[in-house]
Amino acid sequence: MQGPRVGVVIFAAALCVCVPSVPSAAETPETPPAVTLLAGSYRYAGKWAEDEAKIQASVETAISNLGWLGRRVADSRLSSHRKRPTRVVIARAGDNLSITMNDYEAIAPLSGQPRDVIAPNNRDSKLSYKFAADTILQFFAGEHAKRKSTYSLNERGQLVMTVTMTSEKLAGPIEYALVYDRQP
Repeated sequence: MQGPRVGVVIFAAALCVCVPSVPSAAETPETPPAVTLLAGSYRYAGKWAEDEAKIQASVETAISNLGWLGRRVADSRLSSHRKRPTRVVIARAGDNLSITMNDYEAIAPLSGQPRDVIAPNNRDSKLSYKFAADTILQFFAGEHAKRKSTYSLNERGQLVMTVTMTSEKLAGPIEYALVYDRQP
């Protein structure tokens, strides 16, 4: 006959096997300081006519080496750069970072591991994030193009989104910056 101790030991062993483990704090990635600093909701604060002209000039320079048909194709594929994100939301979402621009949500792991997504230009892409002390770097890597967006605060406390897009098919990069005010 088994004593009460044996029953307790068997019950404790069964409990360890049957109860799922709870993730430890070591398994949950730490929130990068840049995410803590920049998390929030922002509204576009620039002058769209001026920003749009700068973006268009950058696009025109980048596609200047293409023939008329190539320019038309490239211009249509680059149209997402001419859509002003009036709202940007930066937030941690579990083990991921989420940056929402209007209705487009870019979610990828805080670890920097690339994630397959459909980019803002409706093309297959890999999305990843990297972090500096006070800056979030967002990378979209597609078949023929790469886009890097940096998010940081200027001296007035406004969010600055700087975009650089490159492609072996373009004469040079497309570069522009947009400014946003933090919303309460």
